[in-house]
Amino acid sequence: MRVLRILLIVIAVLAVVAFGAGRYLLGREAVPEKSDYTLDLTEIRRLATSLPGELPQRVNDEQVTQASLPKGAVFAGASLSEMHPMSHGAYQVVYGDGSYTLIDSAFDEQLAKAMARGAAPSPFDNAAFDTIQKALAGAQHIVLTHEHPDHIGGVAAFPDPQALIGRLILSREQLENTAMMDAVKMPEAIRKNVSPLVYDKYYAVAPGIVLVRAPGHTPGSQMVYVKLADGKELLFLGDVAWHMDQLRQLWYRPRLVTDFFIHENRAEVLAEFRTLHDLMEREPELQFVVSHDVDQRAELLKSGVLGAHFQL
Repeated sequence: MRVLRILLIVIAVLAVVAFGAGRYLLGREAVPEKSDYTLDLTEIRRLATSLPGELPQRVNDEQVTQASLPKGAVFAGASLSEMHPMSHGAYQVVYGDGSYTLIDSAFDEQLAKAMARGAAPSPFDNAAFDTIQKALAGAQHIVLTHEHPDHIGGVAAFPDPQALIGRLILSREQLENTAMMDAVKMPEAIRKNVSPLVYDKYYAVAPGIVLVRAPGHTPGSQMVYVKLADGKELLFLGDVAWHMDQLRQLWYRPRLVTDFFIHENRAEVLAEFRTLHDLMEREPELQFVVSHDVDQRAELLKSGVLGAHFQL
């Protein structure tokens, strides 16, 4: 009986530990009421009109695939058996004269399968990826929201990397993320010849386009503000959030994902969540654009905020 009692105690302790670990790794965490991440929209708007030239006319989206993650990997505490769709692609900011800037570059089918981590791969649109590759060849500027393969893989796969020099803008933090550069086999021509961009908080790339530092998801994470000629304002969030409901409801990713898989700086991203949530309430006309939000993408295409395909 003594052995049985000890065994039951051990089982009970292990159950408590497992429950606590599960809550810690998968449970929902409150977003701080206050944030030390500042976002000066007045200064961003000033910078957007600080460079000579006409503002861009429109923004187009090109989607290469819709993959899936367990919903509980996107929203802490949600079901791990229910799958959540994720859009993958890139954006084209187009000017009246036909010139354009690209935001992100998607990834090729090989990288898409690798990132699926053994899950059944989703259908991949190779024609859309070819379109993004052609767009890289003609873009006036190319900026990347962060250094994960599904955003920089298209640049790494470009057949003539030397042709991107002078047009591809990589921050110092992005270039110095050697693990991600290695993961996509970023060509040496880019790693050695792109002059790293060093900026404090904001940087005007072109008329109507401003980079906004937002480290945390990766060291080189940044958002991209776009002001169009018709007055519309868009803020491309990269992967600060994966779905707008994360910001609306202050519902962050679980620690298991942020700490052990994507290695986020959790405190920095939580601070950005609070700032963006509050900004959304103060500036309802500012259109946030989340890279992987399938629901939002459908709404933005339907309303005409985004065009469904690149124009080359």
